[in-house]
Amino acid sequence: MHEMGIAMEVLKIVSEHLPKDQPVRVTRIRLKIGKLTAVVPDNFKFCLEVIAKDTPAEGAEVVIEEVPLEVLCEDCGAKSELTEALFICPQCESPKLKVLSGRELFVESIEVEEN
Repeated sequence: MHEMGIAMEVLKIVSEHLPKDQPVRVTRIRLKIGKLTAVVPDNFKFCLEVIAKDTPAEGAEVVIEEVPLEVLCEDCGAKSELTEALFICPQCESPKLKVLSGRELFVESIEVEEN
């Protein structure tokens, strides 16, 4: 389950961006996660919940925006959203596709409140 490793890195990023001069509690973590990352949102949230125990992020709401897999066909120029990782243009069936989105995996924002 690669979600655990990703959750550990997200918690590290969150911790690094908390104010050092005042105690805070993380209330919400917003993430953008692309379809190609193969992250299962529920599994990720569970992993983050487990490793955030006894940290300022314990109990934080995790909001995940799933970024669709969008491609551009280099043959016909069609821009398409793929629902499966079958890299064939839905318009002309060409395999020459350029990935426009779907690889994202980043922390978009962290919301905190003073303790």
